[in-house]
Amino acid sequence: MTQDPAKQAWQASVAIAGAPPLEEVRKGADKFYRVVKWRNRIEYAACAVVIAVFGYYLVTLEHVAHKAGSLLVIAAAIYAPWQLHRRASAVAPELAGTMPILAFARGQFVRQRDALRSIFGWYILPFLPGLALMIVGNGLDPRFEAAGPPHWVRWLALLAIVAIIGAIWWLNQLGARRLQKHIDEIDALMTGEAE
Repeated sequence: MTQDPAKQAWQASVAIAGAPPLEEVRKGADKFYRVVKWRNRIEYAACAVVIAVFGYYLVTLEHVAHKAGSLLVIAAAIYAPWQLHRRASAVAPELAGTMPILAFARGQFVRQRDALRSIFGWYILPFLPGLALMIVGNGLDPRFEAAGPPHWVRWLALLAIVAIIGAIWWLNQLGARRLQKHIDEIDALMTGEAE
């Protein structure tokens, strides 16, 4: 009686010396899949909110810099989730086919790590020109200048934006380092160098 090739491949992944039980690896892969799936859904929803808010600004704000900035932010809020899907969408462990589960998990960790490492270029940077134009528009619009908050509040808001952008980048780099540790553990298991 021959077994299913997919089942044989999954079982072969456990044959690696020092590897955790297959069921434990499987549960870990399922959990990672769910975490990535929910992270992406939250990011997609956040981008939809950004599109709605800046769509409102596009219609209600009158200065050309505000309108151009709003359009650029909306474009970034379309580009960023597309890139997120392309670079870091969740791949269900069931799609591994005949690939050993450790090799599949490693591939997913590498994919997510690379997406997090490069997040500045494909996620943060696209928003910066639009945000910059919105800030410039605030200074160029005489009505906003007259009715807007004091300059110290504007500077404080600008510092908050810079801090948020820095925090987003830093947290994603921490996540990439955590994923690298998992990759290193799998590499050690697969080469038989587990400590």
